[in-house]
Amino acid sequence: VDNLGAGDSEYENALGRYVVPDLFTDYLLSLPIVDKDRWATSGHSLGGDISVTMALKYNPPVCTTSDGGAGSLSKSEQAYNGNLLMINGGADKLNETNSYRETTKTIFVNNGVMTESEQIEVGKVYGSFTAGNANLLVEIPKQIHEGAFVNAGHIEALIDFVQNSFKVPNPIAANDQIWVTKDFVGIFGMGAFVFFLLMLAMFLIDTIPFFADIRQPLPRNIGLRKVGLAISIVAAIGFPVLCLYTGSFGLVNLLGAQAPNIKLFSIKFTNIVMATVVSLNLFGLLMFVFFLLTDGKREHATIRDLGLTSEGKTKIDWVLVGKAFVLALTTVVIGWAFLKLQADALGTDFYGQFFGYKPIALYKLKYYIPYLIIWIICFVIAAVGMNVERRLPSTGKEWLDDLVAILFNACISTLAITAVLLIENATQISLGTAAKAFPTWKTDVTRLWGMPIGMFLGGAGNTYCYRKTGTIWTGAFLMGLVCALGACLYGQIQF
Repeated sequence: VDNLGAGDSEYENALGRYVVPDLFTDYLLSLPIVDKDRWATSGHSLGGDISVTMALKYNPPVCTTSDGGAGSLSKSEQAYNGNLLMINGGADKLNETNSYRETTKTIFVNNGVMTESEQIEVGKVYGSFTAGNANLLVEIPKQIHEGAFVNAGHIEALIDFVQNSFKVPNPIAANDQIWVTKDFVGIFGMGAFVFFLLMLAMFLIDTIPFFADIRQPLPRNIGLRKVGLAISIVAAIGFPVLCLYTGSFGLVNLLGAQAPNIKLFSIKFTNIVMATVVSLNLFGLLMFVFFLLTDGKREHATIRDLGLTSEGKTKIDWVLVGKAFVLALTTVVIGWAFLKLQADALGTDFYGQFFGYKPIALYKLKYYIPYLIIWIICFVIAAVGMNVERRLPSTGKEWLDDLVAILFNACISTLAITAVLLIENATQISLGTAAKAFPTWKTDVTRLWGMPIGMFLGGAGNTYCYRKTGTIWTGAFLMGLVCALGACLYGQIQF
C-alpha cells in the first residue's frame, strides 16, 4: 500500500499519510480471489506507516514494514496481535541501526512477545507462527533505503515470513528472484523510451509540413578551443560539486522552507534536484559570457551561430520557437499517452534505481507546471553550453561528429554528480547507517536518486536534437519537459 496522495490518489490532506485507506481495505477484502482470513499488509518507508495503521485497525494475520513504520507502531497504545516482520537496512540513512533495534524492542514488548529485561536479537522469532504472533527483526547489512525493492536478502525475508505465517503448502522458493535484473532492464527501458521520443520528434518534422522548417542547417562551429575548451570541461565537472557543497547556494533550504507556505514548488525531493539544476545553469550563464568574450568575440558570433534562430535571420525567430515548443509538447503528449496505455494494459512503467517515467495523474499536472517552466529555461541555457560553447572540432564525418558529440555531452554532464553519489552510497554501504562521505555538504546528495540517469539522457537527447535540427530550441523544450516530468513523477508532493 502506498502513501495517500501518491500515484493517482486524489487525497489532498496534511494528515494523508496517517489516515487509514478504508476504501482500499474494503475493496481488497471484497475481491473473490482474496481470502479474508489470510491476507497481509506490507509497506516500505512512508508505506510502512500505512501498513501499521491498517494492521492495528483491521488486524490481518500478517503485517510487514520495510525501513519505516516502526515509529508509528512504537507510539501506538494498541498492540498488534498478528505476525509482525520489521526489516531495516544496515546502510539506511533514515534509520540508525541501534535506535531502530530499541524501537523494535519497544514494539515487541508492547505486543507481549518479549520482556523489558530481554536483549533483542536480530533474526530471532519472538512468539511463534503456530500461535499467530511471531515477531521478527531482520537487518540487511549492505542495504540503503532505496535498495529495499531489489535487495535479494530483503525480498527473501519478506517472502519467507509471509509463507511461514500462512503455512503455504507449495511455497515459492524465496531465493528465486529477478528484482536486480528488472532494475537494470528498467534503466535500459528509460533509454529506449527517450530514444522513442527523439525518433518520434524527427518523424513529425519529416512528415508534417507545419514542422518542416524546424530543421535548419547546423550553424558555424565556433565553440571554445584550446585553453577555453579545457576551462569549460573543468567547469562542467567542478561546478556540480560546488553546487552540492553549498546546497545550491542556499536555494535547497529556501525551497524547503517556502514550499509548504507558497504551494508553488510542493514536490519535496524534486526541489533538491531543481535547486541543483538551477544553480548549475547560473554557472552556465557565466560560461556563456566567458565564451562571448573569448572565442565568440574572435569569431564574431551571431545569434544564428548560437542556434537561437533560423538560417538568414539576425533576430530570434519566434515562429521557429513556437513551432519547436508545439513539436515538443506534441511528442510528450503522444509519449505519455503510450505510457498510460502500457500501464493500463501491462501494469508496467519504465523505472530503475528509484527514478524513471510513469503515467501522469492528470489532476496533479497543475503541480508540475512550475517545474516544467523552470526546467525548460535551464535546458535552453544548457543547450547553448553543450552544443555551442563545448562543440568539438569536426572529424570530417557527420555520423562520427554526431556520435562523439552525444557521448561527450552526456558523459561530461553526468560525471561529477555520478561520482559523488557513488562515493556517498559506497560509504554508507561499507560503514553503515550513520556514515556520510560528505557530512558538511548542504545538499542531501542521497536524495538525487536518478539525477545521473536523467542528466545523461537529457544531455544525449539535447545534443541529438541540436545536431538534427540546427537550433537549440527543440532539444531544450523536449528534453526539458521529459527530464522535469521524470523528476516530478518520482518526487514527493507535500500537501
